[in-house]
Amino acid sequence: MPTITLLAVEPDERSWRSIEAELAGDPRIRAAYRVVDSEQALLCLGSLRPTVAIVDLTVPSPSTLDLLQRLAGSQPPVGIVGIAETLDDGQVGFALGAGAAACLPRSAPARQAVSTVLEVAAGGLPIHREIGIRPQLLTRLIGDFQRRLRAPGAAHAPCPLTARERTVLDLVAGGHANKEIGFSLSISERTVKNHMTNILSKLSARDRAHAVRVGIENAWICQKPWASSGVPVPEDARVRDNVVSLAAQKPAPWQQAVAGLKAAA
Repeated sequence: MPTITLLAVEPDERSWRSIEAELAGDPRIRAAYRVVDSEQALLCLGSLRPTVAIVDLTVPSPSTLDLLQRLAGSQPPVGIVGIAETLDDGQVGFALGAGAAACLPRSAPARQAVSTVLEVAAGGLPIHREIGIRPQLLTRLIGDFQRRLRAPGAAHAPCPLTARERTVLDLVAGGHANKEIGFSLSISERTVKNHMTNILSKLSARDRAHAVRVGIENAWICQKPWASSGVPVPEDARVRDNVVSLAAQKPAPWQQAVAGLKAAA
């Protein structure tokens, strides 16, 4: 891994000292700088040329939004680690929209912050783990992506997945675990895992949530309600009975999220 230049927009000196202590002596860190607000960060951004930036997103100001745009639009892009007071759907969604590769609560220990910085510097997207455990946020993002895909003039790359791999990814997007997918497709859990390994490799995806996002962005998969179950069912008609049977056993996270959104409407 190339050496890392870290820029921290951190108003809390105590928090910064804890992070600085964790960074001390790590050969992967070339330099680490701290500024107290986004305005200072904007002034020194060109001279410091950070690899990763830690940005306080608790109360984003206009200068914070300007900084996030500059970081995301730089070449190469700067990896953004957002810090929020608490990680709720709104904060995680805002961080994702701002281009953050990761989002941590302010209570996160310094060791976790440093490990996240290293993961982001290596090209990781830890924020996908936060999205994957938030079914309502994931449902909202899927809806946003699908609306964009239905916009006139939208064009998409050819799908590198086989028909079966697309079916598996469709079920993953529906919130089903490997064991449930194996049941619905009448295949073993090991076979499902092999399909997922191939899917992640072909899509250059870091995890399941990232693969789903890539599939939806390119219209390679699309959640479709079938019958009255509200379960997303793939195009393969042969698995429909099993999927609906599975849905009758217990509601999937996707179903729970949709039900919550309908109840709030």
